[in-house]
Amino acid sequence: MQVKSIYGIDTLYYFAQSNEAYENAFFDLQGQLESQTKLHETDLYAYAHSSMIVKLGNTALQYLGKDKGVYWFRDVNEYFKLGLKNPNIASYQQNIQIQLQGIGIYTIGLKSLLSFINEELLKEVTTGLFEISRADLNCFVQYEFGFVTKEMFVSKKKGYHVISEFGNSKRTQTIYVGKKPFLLRLYDKKIELDKSDKAEIMQDYFVYHGFDLNEPIFNLEFEMHRVHFKNMGIRTLEGLLSNANNLFKKAMDDIRLIDLSTISKKDMLNNSKN
Repeated sequence: MQVKSIYGIDTLYYFAQSNEAYENAFFDLQGQLESQTKLHETDLYAYAHSSMIVKLGNTALQYLGKDKGVYWFRDVNEYFKLGLKNPNIASYQQNIQIQLQGIGIYTIGLKSLLSFINEELLKEVTTGLFEISRADLNCFVQYEFGFVTKEMFVSKKKGYHVISEFGNSKRTQTIYVGKKPFLLRLYDKKIELDKSDKAEIMQDYFVYHGFDLNEPIFNLEFEMHRVHFKNMGIRTLEGLLSNANNLFKKAMDDIRLIDLSTISKKDMLNNSKN
């Protein structure tokens, strides 16, 4: 039986190195925020940060607030988030943080989103160097993985011992293996969608790729952070994208599912998971 699957990158965070033009762009945004704040303060009603709209070039951005010295914005379509540091008090190398949102990835697509952000929105304020921070490499599978238990995982890695399992008496719904900077998640995507505000988008995405919404859909996902990428010899966004396929295969080799009948009782008793 041919099992339907869709491979991709489900989450992507990265840094953009700023150039000399960044300073003027940042203080222009800061000035727009100050004007917006004064305008709202004249009202008698409370207001949300997201009601403050500024523009970077021709792109409208919602202000989300300030966290640890970073001013956070989101495009009005909620396709991505942008974190900007004050160039006078922050590291020149990592003044710009970008976080792609699921809505953007699963509607206009990863490549189109990156093309707009890197080649249009940030073109005038970056050097063209983009450093990877986090990526979740995943595979949606039209298959019932509810039978999987944490005992079925083995690994070449001796330090991956953290395993969490959630479900009920009949089936497993979510399994976590490992911890940051490298971990695996296997979970029932349909259950997650019941609680998600992007359920309709994801359902359309699955139908487009030939999935049957009446059948099980699980997500097999590897969360990878900067330290893991560094250990794999990958630093840049370009390096991630060109090596994503090999990274996923390597992760599948590092942490595997096995048939428990193929290992000895001694191994099981000793919990010799590697």
